[in-house]
Amino acid sequence: MKQQQNKKSCVTLHNFFVKRNNKRGSHLTNNVIDMKLSKNSFQHFFFKFTLFILIFSKSFAQNPVATPTGPTAIPTTLPANIPAANQTNNGVPAQQTANMPLPAKNRVLQTNDPNAVRNVQLNQADQRAVNKEDSLRLIREQEAEQDAAKATLRRRIFGYNLFNTVKFDPTPAINIATPSNYVLGPNDQLLIDVYGYSQVMYKPIITADGYITIEKVGLIYVAGSTIEQAKERIRSRLSKIFIGLNPYSGYPANTFLNVSLGNIRSIKVTVTGEVIAPGTYTLSSLSTVQNALYACGGPNEVGTYRKINVIRNNRIISTFDIYELLMSGFSKSNIILQDQDIIQVLPYSTRIAVKGNTKREGLFELLPEEKLTNLIEYAGGFAPYAYRHRLKVYRNTPRERKILDVMESEFNTFSMQSGDSVVIERVLERFENMVAVNGAIFRPGEYSLESSPTLTQLIKSAEGLKGEALTGRITVIRTRDDMIIENISVNYDDIIKGKASDIALKREDIITIPSIFDLTEPAYVRIQGALNNPIAEDGIEMPFLRNMTIEDVIVKAGGLSEAASLARVEVVRRKRNVDPTSANAQISDTYTFSISSDLKVDQTGNKFVLYPFDEIFIRRSPNYIKQTFVEIQGEVIYPATYGIKSKTEKISDLIERAGGLSPQAYLEGATLVRQIQLSEIELAQRRKAITEITNSVKGNQAVQVEDVNATTVSSIGINLTKIMQNPGSDEDMILQDGDIIRIPKRLETVRVQGEVLYPTTVKYLDSKNFINYISNAGGFTKKSLRSKSYILYANGSVDRTRRVLFVNLYPKVEPGSEIIIPQKTVTAQQQIAQVQGLFATIAGTITTLVSVLAIFQLTK
Repeated sequence: MKQQQNKKSCVTLHNFFVKRNNKRGSHLTNNVIDMKLSKNSFQHFFFKFTLFILIFSKSFAQNPVATPTGPTAIPTTLPANIPAANQTNNGVPAQQTANMPLPAKNRVLQTNDPNAVRNVQLNQADQRAVNKEDSLRLIREQEAEQDAAKATLRRRIFGYNLFNTVKFDPTPAINIATPSNYVLGPNDQLLIDVYGYSQVMYKPIITADGYITIEKVGLIYVAGSTIEQAKERIRSRLSKIFIGLNPYSGYPANTFLNVSLGNIRSIKVTVTGEVIAPGTYTLSSLSTVQNALYACGGPNEVGTYRKINVIRNNRIISTFDIYELLMSGFSKSNIILQDQDIIQVLPYSTRIAVKGNTKREGLFELLPEEKLTNLIEYAGGFAPYAYRHRLKVYRNTPRERKILDVMESEFNTFSMQSGDSVVIERVLERFENMVAVNGAIFRPGEYSLESSPTLTQLIKSAEGLKGEALTGRITVIRTRDDMIIENISVNYDDIIKGKASDIALKREDIITIPSIFDLTEPAYVRIQGALNNPIAEDGIEMPFLRNMTIEDVIVKAGGLSEAASLARVEVVRRKRNVDPTSANAQISDTYTFSISSDLKVDQTGNKFVLYPFDEIFIRRSPNYIKQTFVEIQGEVIYPATYGIKSKTEKISDLIERAGGLSPQAYLEGATLVRQIQLSEIELAQRRKAITEITNSVKGNQAVQVEDVNATTVSSIGINLTKIMQNPGSDEDMILQDGDIIRIPKRLETVRVQGEVLYPTTVKYLDSKNFINYISNAGGFTKKSLRSKSYILYANGSVDRTRRVLFVNLYPKVEPGSEIIIPQKTVTAQQQIAQVQGLFATIAGTITTLVSVLAIFQLTK
């Protein structure tokens, strides 16, 4: 009762506002809302309040809302604020359907607008068209899949390629001689040539009634006749005009007749049955059954290739076998067609699948009388590796499949059934009669067991044993029937001497004859030293030969070099029997020989025979030294390259050989340039530096660096003044190969470099000291490290600044010197001290400013 009262109050309130809106001219949508109110009073109050707000907002809007028309004005979703805890929509709870779109049919029922109904009906028609298009598309896709499957099946059928190639021309040749069995018909043109005593040419065309017309002869019926029959008829009629066509009164004929076919006619042939495109085709009158089949695309996936009937006048006149044409190249049943002939292609009766090692694979059709042999023939015969002893035939029974083994002797009698599958496997990868021999034998390889049944016969077949064969230990590796491999050792010497019986060989035996060289270490001798061979530095190794002597080895090594010591040739030999318990046991024997210039050793050495692994050493002569050279450049009388005369030759000696010094020579600037061998530490440091630089350039990638040069060129400062004043003194250095002595002219400049204001070169004056030259370069900078200043003199020597009691004692400046002022290096502690000093200065400045401001305020 309370629910009905609430509903009545709601409807009354709705009608009140509708009337009010109609008086004001507003146009609200007249929507019928069907709802069910809950028993909960709070939900009822909430619904009334929401409805009131909705109507109120529409009534008092500044711009009245236009009344929409059509189905779009109809709400397509249920109001979300309607209590629907117990409502259902076709069994679905209302919570799940609150926001679901309503069906089109329901939307139409909620409006009375005829345009909305029409629009929905049009939408339904469009949907039906879309559904129809989708159905047609699915049907086309299914048909395409079926066509593809059929095409795949046809490609497997033997003979299908005859009709599936674009290179085959189905049009018969028309410029050939007229076949004798050609049957004439309407529209054929005949060429009648009368030659000899009388000459005339006729070109009649056969009429629809089967006649030809010849002048002065009349009508002659030739339809249905062959060329030969028509020729006899025409001869019989023309002989009445041309008497010379027949012999007369014992005289031979002097006029002759030739009848041939001119333009040929067209015929209609019907191809029916299991073909790709059955129908009626227009062909030339010279077309055969094959031409008609090609025109229609050939038999389809179920059409026969063996019994194609040619029907003429309601009876079968020929049966065409495509296999006969494929296998033989011709077919007697490939007859010339006539007008209105019917070619009938029936379904196949027996089709067999062939797979495996045959020259052709696919589906083949057999006639009832044909056997497995015929099937293999159609498949091209066996492949080279086909297993022919037994074939597998898979057959369908009424219930299931079964497999049949057909032996080779049954091929000619075994009958096939439709649906059979023949599988030809590959022969086994093994030999039934092979034995193999290898090792110290003249012809190793594989041999037939029939020709070599025993070990002795096998060795004879292989042309015998080599001289290094170890006949006492021949090995036979045999595979037993249980596939276990066993080793059989044979003493062939006992077999030769008759002490043991010969060994009977079996299939797949492998006989190995060892060589004594395979069981011993390869022997060699080595020679090294002063040899006439560029690769002799590390020694030359050569195979050991029995009775080899020292002379033989020297000759093979290329002879001796000029530096070889002929008085000392040494041979070191291994000690083979060393007492392991002796602390001072001898481990090698050494032999020393002398040799002459013609490579002959002394009397004792002539009998000396080398052993395996002997080492021969050719010593260098202690008195043999190659020439060494030094070079002197600059202010000497004869600057040039000179050879070193003795091991003790010094700088003063070389200057004397060069003619002495020139008047312009500046002795204090003389320099000795020498190649210095770097130590291992220096080489390691250089390699490390180059590697780090290269890796940094390559992006930290590991890069292989070539080895650095082990030598470097260095300038050595010499005091040439003292050397010339006291030759042979300690200052006078002994010369080495490759030394360069440079004596310049007197130098008159001094160069100032490093931390100066203006690095420059100034003229040397005796009156100037170190500080004067610094002043000429602008003086020191703030970064100058004065206590570490040094001078590089012209002769390569260096002198540094010394510090005594906070005073710098600078070195003496000489002509050609170079003054270098290094830069201060600031440490971390110094940087911190500088920063602290800067902050202290800033703090002091700020304090001063604050004080000034305070005083200024007080004065005011």
